[in-house]
Formats: sequence, structure tokens, C-alpha cells
Amino acid sequence: MDLSINERLVLRELGDAEATTNEIAARTGLKPEAVTQAAAMLADKGLALVREEVEIGYALSDEGKKYADQGLPERVIHDALPQEGTSLDDLKKKFPQGTVNIATGWLRQKGWAKFEKRDGQTILIPQAAPRSADEATLEAIVLHRPAKSLDPKAIKDLTKRNLVRMTEAKETHIKISDAGQRVKAAGIEITEEVAQLTPEMIASGSWQGKAFRRFDVAAPVLQEYGGKKHILRMGIDTVKRTLIEMGFKEMEGPMIDAEFYVNDLLFMPQDHPARTHWDQFSIKTPKYIQRLPEDLVARVSRVHRDGGDTGSLGWNYEWDEMIAKKLVLRGHTTSLTARYLAKHNKPPNKYFSVEKVFRNDTIDQTHLLEFCQIEGWVMDHHLSLRDLMGTFKEFYKHFGITTVKFKPTYNPYTEPSMEIYGRHPRTGRWIEVGNSGMFRDEMLAPFGVECDVMAWGLSLERLMMILYGYEDIRDLHGPLCNIDFLRSVPAIWQQ
Repeated sequence: MDLSINERLVLRELGDAEATTNEIAARTGLKPEAVTQAAAMLADKGLALVREEVEIGYALSDEGKKYADQGLPERVIHDALPQEGTSLDDLKKKFPQGTVNIATGWLRQKGWAKFEKRDGQTILIPQAAPRSADEATLEAIVLHRPAKSLDPKAIKDLTKRNLVRMTEAKETHIKISDAGQRVKAAGIEITEEVAQLTPEMIASGSWQGKAFRRFDVAAPVLQEYGGKKHILRMGIDTVKRTLIEMGFKEMEGPMIDAEFYVNDLLFMPQDHPARTHWDQFSIKTPKYIQRLPEDLVARVSRVHRDGGDTGSLGWNYEWDEMIAKKLVLRGHTTSLTARYLAKHNKPPNKYFSVEKVFRNDTIDQTHLLEFCQIEGWVMDHHLSLRDLMGTFKEFYKHFGITTVKFKPTYNPYTEPSMEIYGRHPRTGRWIEVGNSGMFRDEMLAPFGVECDVMAWGLSLERLMMILYGYEDIRDLHGPLCNIDFLRSVPAIWQQ
């Protein structure tokens, strides 16, 4: 049987009785780690029996070492008390307040002192104080007595006081097997082996005549997982690259924004249910944005009140600027669209973003409190719903998704509006992957936009569900993420 030199050294020292790695290391001159490795290899070949034993012990903290040397606070204070007693105030003058505070509680609990009230002062009178179990235990730990011999209650009390901590030491026990006995009986030859062939050995020829250690390339090894981008980061990069290739420019903006940009500019009424704490997250401090653009505020207020010059009746209520100033975590990246429309109101324009949004949703297999939204909009003359559908088909075609479905829906700021669905490859279920539509005149009028704008918000995580076949969005991130799934996702290499 082919054995390495370390295996031969360890096997030669094994007998009928068990031996620890440290004992064999002392006899062979090997490091304990090398003995452990060799023993594991011998066990794999059936030549040795290996078991691990965890030995529980106790060690003193820095404070515990101090008290083991100087005495517990209650012992120090007790021994300093005169027979007639002394006041608590006098003790605090002689000893650190922390020591007195710790000691008084334990003096009372152990019955080492009697507490009396005299003339408004607390007097401590010493009582009999035999050596306590915790004092004996501190000394036993200093003397390295076995853990089994220590008082369990004293250990519990000292641990609560952060004077003692439990330690665990693993010890490997090795014993020769019957097969190992036969190999040993046949004779074990110890010859020096070379573990690595170096360029210098090849150049000098010194490798000739040497015995080289054999390696079993078929032996099982631990799986190594290299670092790589998270599946969502790879998805974000791919989506960004795809939209840039389609002629879009990227938007950027704040995660915390005023409701004015998140909701009011989208022609969403201030009493809409989606604007309550049930759906969005408000900011506690600071609560409001400092200022809003006055001219835009005036136009938005009028559109909300009576529709302005759009021909709409608006929402028929008095718009409140303080509500619009409230800061929230954005519930959609359409807030970025609102900010960019204010600066880029002349056609043609095409913008996108792939950013995080936050919603107070009920968490389930398709909903999280935060997710990544793929926002996009196109501004030009004579756009229609057919252009919007064609854009989605072109976008999803880049990801190998050739079949998408559209369903009419309602949004406060788009008309007509539609949802987009993709089919899950495993379940065959149609999953909503986004929402879209043509911006209403009531939304575009405050910006001075006089052409068509089609827009959408798509879920990155649900796109990944279709591409990779996982069924629960919580597998991607959060406390329930599936680490094995994340490790198995192939890396996307981009030249």
C-alpha cells in the first residue's frame, strides 16, 4: 500500500491503546497538524481509527484574573469592615464606587453583612464570612483543576459576573486498526520523500534518485467557491448594457425624495391609499425637504385642483404643499423620471435607470420590501401603445424571452396602461414582470411637454426568475437567501 512518509511515521507509533495527536507528535517530531492530517489519511485507507473529543474547560477573564489575585469585591469590603460597622458613604470614600456597588449586592446575597439604617445613613455590620464556593472555584481555575471537579453553581454565578468564560478544546484520538496491524507487522520502511519538484532541481539534476511523494489526484477534495458578482449585480449590468445598446441614456437620483417627485408630479392624489404608511416608508428625521421649485409647484397644484389647461377636471381638492414636501423612501423610480422630465422636456429623449425601490408590501415568493426596478421612458411625437409593446419585445428578446403577454390595467398617471407578463420556465405560470403606459396630459402639462411619452417600470428580480428558473424571490437576497443557488449561478463574462 502506498503511504506517505508522515503516514508511515504515524502508523509506526500507533499501538493497541489510543494515543492523542500531541502524544504522537512528541514521539515522531511532527507538528500536531501534520499528525492529524496523516491520521485522517490512514483512516480513509482503513489503517487507523480516529475519533474527536471536545474537552470543556474554563478560563478567567481579565477582571476574573484581577479578583483571583486581589479577592472578590465583597471579600475586600467585608474584610475592611470594623466590628461595629461603617456607613456606606464612608466606604465610598475609601474604595472605588464601582467596587462598593458590586460588593454591596453580593454582601447582602451571601449574608456577609447586615444592613441597618441609622440617622438616615446605611450602616454595614460584618457577619461571619466563610470561604465561598465561587472563591474556591476561582482558585481551582488558576490551578488548572479539571472542569468536572468545579462547582456548577459557582461556575454559573462567575459566568454571569463575566469573570469566567467556557473554553472548548478539540483532541483527536487515534488507534491502529486490524488492517493497520498487518501493514505494521509486515514492516514499515521510512525513506525521505520530496514533496515538490522545483526548477532548480530540474536544472541541477538533483532530482535523480530521489523518492517523490505520490499524490492521489482522484481523492475527494473540499469544494472551493471563488468570488464573483451577485446574480442581481450581473443582471443589472446586463440590463444597463442592453438599454444603452438600444439608444437609452441612464438616469440617477436620490433614494430618499420628497413626495412631490415620488407622487405629486405623477398626478397621484394626496389622499391616494398608496401614499399612506401602509404602502410607503416615511422618513423620521429630517421629515421635510427644504424647498421645491415654485413655478413647478404652482402648475402641479393647479392640475391637481382643476386640471389646469389640460381639459381634465383634476382631482377637485385643495392641494397641500406640506404633504408634497414630506420625505419618503421612493416606492418607484418614476421619481427619477419626474426629475428628468423637468430638465428634458423637448423631444426626442430616451432615458432609463436600474435602481432600488422600497415598498411596505407583504413579503411572499414574489414580493420584498425592497427590489430593483428597471425604469424607462421615451419622448417623441406620434408614439402609441404599439411602440411601447414593440420596445418590450425588443428588450426581452435580448434575454432570450420571445413570448410576453400584455394586460390592460389602471395607473393614476398613464392612460392607456398595461401590465407585462412572462412565463416561468419551471412552473409554466405567467408572472407579472412590469407595468407601463402612456403618460397622461395631466402629468406632462406641468413640465411643458407637448408630445407623447411612453414609460414603464419592470422588476429586475422577476426577470431573473424567468431567466434562472428559481421560484422564490427570497432565494436571491435577505435572511432566507439560498446560498447554494447563488453559488451555482454561472458567472457572466463580459469582454
